[in-house]
Amino acid sequence: MGKKETKEQIVSNLKEKLEKSAIAAITDYKGFTVSEITDLRKRLRENKADFKIAKNTLTKIAIKDTNLAELESLLEGPSGLLVGYGDPSTCAKTLVEFIKEIEKGEVRGAIFEGKLLTKDQFKAFASLPSREVLLGQIAGLLVANTREIAGIFESLIRDIALLTEEVAKKNTGKAA
Repeated sequence: MGKKETKEQIVSNLKEKLEKSAIAAITDYKGFTVSEITDLRKRLRENKADFKIAKNTLTKIAIKDTNLAELESLLEGPSGLLVGYGDPSTCAKTLVEFIKEIEKGEVRGAIFEGKLLTKDQFKAFASLPSREVLLGQIAGLLVANTREIAGIFESLIRDIALLTEEVAKKNTGKAA
């Protein structure tokens, strides 16, 4: 297989992965060791994400004419590409925590739902709870509010019953 065919295959593979992604981020991986990259990839794989390293020119070709084209401005120097397929905030959190842990590299930016996120916005996004946690919190609020509403109706019914009983006592007292 020649160089051109290999490059075309790399671009094709990148494009295929990016089309399935829920989030994509560009990182500076300068200073990462091979074992650190392997560890990052393992952690990301557990959260349905990949960390790809390809030449910037090949990445630019792969993102051209996609909703990720804005990432091109972030491709300078050694660039790693996070491609997340699962819960986007979990993928982002894994990457941010890893970079913080090893104290190397940084996130340059990301694309989420067609919008370019700065590195600060990406870090804020990474601090959000996962989708499952948010759904659990919403469900908890709904249950709590339902209990409160049921309690209000119960007290209204009890008050109406007491009021009806008092009116009945007064009316039976007048009739006698």
